[in-house]
Amino acid sequence: MSTRRNSTNIERVTDAAPRLATPADNAALLDLFGAVPMHGALALATRRDPDFFALYRMQRVEPFVYVADGEGGLKGMCAALLRDGWLDGAPARVGYLGDLRVRFDRSRAFARFFGEYFEDLCRRTACTRYYTSILASNQAALRALTRKRSERTRQPHYELLRPFTTVSIQLTFRPRRTTDVRVVSARPDDVPAIVARLDADHRHRAFGYRFDEGEFEHRLVHWPGFDLDSTLVAKDAGGHVVGVASVWNPQPVKRFEVRAYNGSMRWVKRGYDVAATVMGWPRLPDAGQEFRSAALTNLSVKDDDVRVVRALLEAAYQRLHGTGLHFFSLDLGHEDPWWPALRGFVTQRLDFALYAVTPHGAPRTEWPKGRTGFEVALA
Repeated sequence: MSTRRNSTNIERVTDAAPRLATPADNAALLDLFGAVPMHGALALATRRDPDFFALYRMQRVEPFVYVADGEGGLKGMCAALLRDGWLDGAPARVGYLGDLRVRFDRSRAFARFFGEYFEDLCRRTACTRYYTSILASNQAALRALTRKRSERTRQPHYELLRPFTTVSIQLTFRPRRTTDVRVVSARPDDVPAIVARLDADHRHRAFGYRFDEGEFEHRLVHWPGFDLDSTLVAKDAGGHVVGVASVWNPQPVKRFEVRAYNGSMRWVKRGYDVAATVMGWPRLPDAGQEFRSAALTNLSVKDDDVRVVRALLEAAYQRLHGTGLHFFSLDLGHEDPWWPALRGFVTQRLDFALYAVTPHGAPRTEWPKGRTGFEVALA
């Protein structure tokens, strides 16, 4: 969600109840996403054209996309992606709340729109355990969603799971190798070991994925551009898989367009572009242009071995350097033991907060610690 105060032409939503979107809403949803960018030092708009729903269809999820109609078009939307997952070490039905966009101001209409959406969602799905991410600098969203107010008797309960950072590793200097861990592209006979590594990891995560039920195989078939060659495996001296990471470019289903560089980011861009011209790096996109990037998914390392994490990052960097991409991204919790693996890389960081969301009448305050099933590539 993105809102601004005293500097926006955001319109007030009507009192119409939210409804489920249909394929006929595709153009209106694309327009809404373009009209409501993320604001900050770097203003970004998410592009999902030509098919807004493609990002949902490629996943093993049941999507519920709610929209609010208003005079002149859609005034707001939010989505829930329901799937089978892990919670408390046991199979569970879970949901991710995302794609929250509103054109209206901070009025009581917002609470009404989201409250009705969430209550209807819980009734339809019989699922009451969700998670969502919020940009840490988006104070308007944090106040609107997580702050308890007496007049919001139907407000869902938000419980902080963990603060995390999306780290973008810039593809600048020539890659160099600093570890002796062997990393190769996956082969078909590596798939059982990859699945076993991911399954052993995710079944202990809050909102983990069901890799024991074909999640990785599904991604190989249904994610555009995703294949075994782009899946990196780290192996020990005995040839056993001790780490995995897939390099995936989400451009066919999701891209980020720069709307403006504000404040300090104007100077960052100028300095970066000068260096890029001299060193032969890709220049940062101008306003109206898109970032070209990849994301690391399926990232899992046995015993959190930092040497293995570093080797996977170096292999991904070598794979992507010189391809014209600006960066590749991964997310790390603020207390994640993998942070030392980033030393020496040129990075940009963006802080978020990951919340568990439950109905107001059934709050839960204790959740598993550590990593979750959150995928920055899909958010």
